Amino acid sequence: MRNPLASLSMFAVLWRSLRLAARLLSDVRVPLWPKLIVVGALLYLISPIDLMPDYLVPLLGQTDDALVLWLAFRALVRLSPPDVVAEHQSTT
Repeated sequence: MRNPLASLSMFAVLWRSLRLAARLLSDVRVPLWPKLIVVGALLYLISPIDLMPDYLVPLLGQTDDALVLWLAFRALVRLSPPDVVAEHQSTT
């Protein structure tokens, strides 16, 4: 039997991660180049050029988009000053 609270906690983690990324993107103490990684990932998502075209491999096409975005957010957190990340994580 699957625990229904497990999916809720997954969404809670996703929501906290998105809020953390939004706060880091708006913080002036975070250097510009980690923010540009996220901007590049968002441009990739709206670009017609795709590593895995969505129409050729339907499920895999969306998976590479999600992976690119996840890697960009992860890079933003890792390349931001640790004290700034800790400050924003404590308020999330």
